[in-house]
Amino acid sequence: KKKKNRVPTSNISQTVKRLETELGVQLFRRGPNKISLSDEGRIFYNGARRALFALEEAVSGISETGRDASGEIKLLIRAHRRILASAIERFKNEYPKMQISINHDRDAAYSDYSFIISDGTEQREHYTKERLLTERVMLAVPKTHPLASRKKIEISELADEGFICMSHGSSLADLSIAICRAEGFNPRVVINAEDPYYVRKYVEMGLGIALVPEISWRGMFSESTAFLDIGDYKRVIYLYTQSDKVLSHAERAFADMIKEVFDKEKGSTDEIN
Repeated sequence: KKKKNRVPTSNISQTVKRLETELGVQLFRRGPNKISLSDEGRIFYNGARRALFALEEAVSGISETGRDASGEIKLLIRAHRRILASAIERFKNEYPKMQISINHDRDAAYSDYSFIISDGTEQREHYTKERLLTERVMLAVPKTHPLASRKKIEISELADEGFICMSHGSSLADLSIAICRAEGFNPRVVINAEDPYYVRKYVEMGLGIALVPEISWRGMFSESTAFLDIGDYKRVIYLYTQSDKVLSHAERAFADMIKEVFDKEKGSTDEIN
């Protein structure tokens, strides 16, 4: 049988035995006609595989920088599309050969994405998270609404109002429901919208009210909408990064750009509209 890497079988066997002696465990289960990884062997294999992958990534990361860098960055963007677009545009200008794949699907599984931007607080295996932004949640109402003249309102006053929310399962919809339930009622949702544009549009049309993030939706409403303070309700945005891989130079640069655009948004003192 042809040996794939042209290494004699006897040499491989001797190397494995030396490794098992050094580790003090059996890496393989050996039978008359079969050999398979032991539990310890599987653990060692997975760790060695990650280590080799990290080494390859490290070599790759220093071999190409700037406009010569190539490769792919996979993004799962579950919040703040507007702000992320600024970072993506800047990155593509500086790294034109890099390919960026983007998924906005809120139901997408966490898999091999380079970065995930989300307002979820769940812990994900093989990812570390870093806080990017904390923003207030505001109440958006049409200026024709009786509440529009108010500057601040208690959530409990909205029990009989019709709410416009993102579709079921979105993090913003979940947050809106949680805020209302914390005040003792379930929101009466009159419209579920797939697209944030239509949440804003239906509020402007006077079809209902909505709880909206102050910063990520800033400047996206018309002048026919008023915004009320509802107290100390916040939304936190996180950057999730794979923890078992070494970032390339381009990936590190992109992560820095993400943080910079969010810092710029945090530093802005503009009103939501």
